[in-house]
Amino acid sequence: MGNNENKKVVKNAVWLTIFQFANYIIPMLIIPYISHKLGVLNFGKVTYIQNIANYATILVNFSFEYSTTKEIALYKNDREKLGQIFWNTITIKSVLLLVTALIFIPYSIAAANSQEEVTMYIAAWIINIGWCLYPSWYFQGTEKMGVMSITNFLIKLTGAILIVTCVRSENDSSTYLVTYSLPYILGAVGTLYYCIKKENVITKSPDKEGIIYLLKKSSPIFIANLFSSITPTLALTLVGASKLNPLDIGYFSGAYKIIFAILAITNVPVSMAIFPKLTREFAQSKEAGIRYFRKSLIIVIAYSTAISLLTYLFAPLAVKILLGARFLMSIEYLRAYSTAPLLCTTALFLTVQGLYAMNRQNIAFAISIITLTVCFTLTNGFIESIGAQGAAYAYLIAEALEIAISGSIVHYYNNKILTVSSGKQKES
Repeated sequence: MGNNENKKVVKNAVWLTIFQFANYIIPMLIIPYISHKLGVLNFGKVTYIQNIANYATILVNFSFEYSTTKEIALYKNDREKLGQIFWNTITIKSVLLLVTALIFIPYSIAAANSQEEVTMYIAAWIINIGWCLYPSWYFQGTEKMGVMSITNFLIKLTGAILIVTCVRSENDSSTYLVTYSLPYILGAVGTLYYCIKKENVITKSPDKEGIIYLLKKSSPIFIANLFSSITPTLALTLVGASKLNPLDIGYFSGAYKIIFAILAITNVPVSMAIFPKLTREFAQSKEAGIRYFRKSLIIVIAYSTAISLLTYLFAPLAVKILLGARFLMSIEYLRAYSTAPLLCTTALFLTVQGLYAMNRQNIAFAISIITLTVCFTLTNGFIESIGAQGAAYAYLIAEALEIAISGSIVHYYNNKILTVSSGKQKES
């Protein structure tokens, strides 16, 4: 049984690696083509509009990838219960999708400067139809990561092919957003069909009590994730909505795309390689967990420092390869962001692997609110005084503050646990 479980964990880890590859590498490879075809102004515009549409995605997903996944895992052998959870989740997400439409469409009309821009906003928003129907939480809960990973890879690959085929000039901004969103919708419909026909998920009418239960389970996680999700996207949102030169917004958007792709790729090895081992060490004893946590923290800092240094040194090369000669002004923005891998990875490690491992989720939530508030205040002020580059500095200062607060609290509780443990050993 033990060997089978280990094989299953390894298999899921391999599929998760493929999942992450598709999530970040394929879109990164398509950046040079898009930046070349759309140009600085339109590249900045579509990046900003996609960023706004992402807020709708956060609401539509409502953290069901955590709460529903857990429920599916608990009842995966009970077909009746499984079917009820499945359709309750789809129902809630459909209602949330409608809510985002009622907010997003009027906002698009008010924010857009032309009919073409309204079309762009809607084209970016329709990706949420895919997020509404895509049952990733089902595949995670039933531990069938292969289907999810293959689907995700095909979505990204199809999107890349459509973009290269259909986007030909600077006038194709709306076309780009449609071809980016459409594969998500097709992939979601395909996996939904797979669940019904191949997985034999029973069709059930929505259950009021079940829906309320799922909402209660998801709400605390959603609220906690909401603040941590908004903080990194705040810079692009406020820069895009500012009165800065549209070219500067385009240059900033290019650097933003690169740095957050680097961040995503940097964080994957940390979470996949360290988190499982850390969890096992804490399960063995708190003392063993703390010792491993401290050793891991040194490794994380050294690893992320190296990534930050490489980001600064190779910023000109990265911009030239990924964005092209027209985006050379993006180099200064990318270098402004260069310490982000060190600060963000360390902050994430202290919060998730530190506070969450000690069951201090409430403290982590409070810190995320403080970080977002500071980030918002500084970003507004810095953009006014020093331009788009100030948005990068504001984000980094907020992350440094998160490290200082989280690090201090983790250090305090760890020392407290070790002191109590040492006292008990002396008494015995």
